[in-house]
Amino acid sequence: MAFSLRDMLRFFAAPEKKKSLFQSEKEAYDFCRSLYNKSGGATPELRRAFEFYKSNNDDECRPEVRVSSHQDNAHSI
Repeated sequence: MAFSLRDMLRFFAAPEKKKSLFQSEKEAYDFCRSLYNKSGGATPELRRAFEFYKSNNDDECRPEVRVSSHQDNAHSI
């Protein structure tokens, strides 16, 4: 399920409220960008963590970790 930026900000600010804090998605986006710029952006720790994630993200499973598909043992004890 996808949520709009307006809905996410409304929920994080006050989950019990039904009305959005912003009139448009553009206004919500501008609010987030201004806070990002005021805070100085991503911290060096966050940048390092993201670089580590990117360099170590491997979607391929190693052969020794894969579940064997030639024999189904779901029914056995």
